[in-house]
Amino acid sequence: MLILILEDDPQRIKKFERKFIGHSLTIVSSVKEIIQKLGENYYDIVSLDHDLDGKVYVPSGPGTGYEVAEWLAAHPNRQPTLIFIHSLNDRGVVQNMKRVLPHAHWVPHLWITSNELGG
Repeated sequence: MLILILEDDPQRIKKFERKFIGHSLTIVSSVKEIIQKLGENYYDIVSLDHDLDGKVYVPSGPGTGYEVAEWLAAHPNRQPTLIFIHSLNDRGVVQNMKRVLPHAHWVPHLWITSNELGG
């Protein structure tokens, strides 16, 4: 299973790495990186954080996970089977990210196991 995660917090990155052992996992920390990866490869699962660069509860806009959500909405052929949004920024998620990606699953604390992914 190919998994792509947008996350900038080192502690969360370590948790993701431990949870997804046995899967092909790519973690990036910037909007530019994830959009490049999405354009190059097809992923089974993508998980997006909203707030990046060490900031919290920022408005949606350039440089946030919302920008990636907009990109995915504009490129439906690049959308993975599952999209998770693991941000705690409820305003950024509910008012913006879920609006452009209504089928995405919002899980503020995405610490699911490989078994829950079917692997």
